[in-house]
Formats: sequence, C-alpha cells, structure tokens
Amino acid sequence: MEASKDSNHLIWTKHFNQIMKVFIEVLDDPDSSTRELTLQLVADMVNKQKDAMEDSIELVIEKLLNIANDAVSKVSTEAEKCLSSILFEYDPFKCLSVIVALLFTEDEKTLIFCIKTLTKLVNRLSQEELLAQLPSFLPVLLCTFRNRSAEVRKTVVSCLVNIYITLGKAFRPYLRDLNGTQLRLVTLYTNRISQFRKGTCVEAIN
Repeated sequence: MEASKDSNHLIWTKHFNQIMKVFIEVLDDPDSSTRELTLQLVADMVNKQKDAMEDSIELVIEKLLNIANDAVSKVSTEAEKCLSSILFEYDPFKCLSVIVALLFTEDEKTLIFCIKTLTKLVNRLSQEELLAQLPSFLPVLLCTFRNRSAEVRKTVVSCLVNIYITLGKAFRPYLRDLNGTQLRLVTLYTNRISQFRKGTCVEAIN
C-alpha cells in the first residue's frame, strides 16, 4: 500500500504483472481480514496507479464483481468502493463489456450486484453513448426481468428506470416486448423519480 503511492512509473511498469498476479490470488485468501486489506491495496492502485492499471482493468472489475457478494460485509463493502472508483475514473466501455458478460451468471447475488453496477454506469453515459450501447446489454437485461427472484426483478426495474429517465421518448420502442405488468412498473417508478427530480412525467406507452 505504501509502494502504491510511489510516483516512479518505471518501478510500476517493471513489476506490475507480478503485483497483479499476487493480489488477484490473495483476494481468494480464506482469511477475511487479508481479503479486506488486499481490497484496500486495490483501491490505492486504482486511484494512484491509473496508467499501470488501465490495461488490466477488465480483469480487476471481473474479480471485484465476484467478490462483491462476499459473506463478510467489510469485504463486500471494500469491493463496492473499488468498483465505484473504477466506474467513474476508467473507460466506461471497458467496464461495460465485463458487466455484460457477467449478466449471464446464475449466481443471484452476483447478478444483482452486476445490475446495480450497470445502473451506476448508465448514469455516467451520455444519451448518444447509451443509445449506441443498448444492443449490447438490453436484450439480456430484459430477459433477466423474467427471473424467478423478486430481488433480481426489482433491480432490473431500477436499471430500466434510470435508462428511461436518461433517454426519454427514445427508449420507448425498446420496451415494447415487456408485458403489461412489467411496463406499468417501469412507467410508475420512472414517473415517481422524474417528478421528484424535475417535476415532470413520462407518457404512458400504449
């Protein structure tokens, strides 16, 4: 952690692969305090060694998404903090590619966290960027809306609402395949949040 504060980029370039290999392995350590401390190291590297981390950030994101459902709350909280930093500091399209791949997971906790992470990422994209990226993740997200878990479906609604608020009318054609109940839920919560933020409503989709 002390070394991560070193601004000597030559040192980090020389030893980065070794450091990366070790911390990825140690994140699976059976001792939760070791996992927590390692995540604090990752957070330092994400913030202070961005140039070195850039090319390997997909691997880090995937590992963090899988650790985020750790049974120990301190560990999962640290993983979430790391992910939040990455989402706002690194290439959003690299982040998106990893999240989309994990939307196919059968692990409920990981799936929920992936969708929540996707929601945060959606809020970072411009309207044009979001529209361009919809085909890469919306089909699987809509499919996940039929998941047996109520918690998963609730998380999907939240994500769709954020997309709807960002895109407005342009998002309506993408919702045609939702059934009546699903569509009412999305429209209801979109209106609630829109009214709270802007005092406006979206029009119902017939």
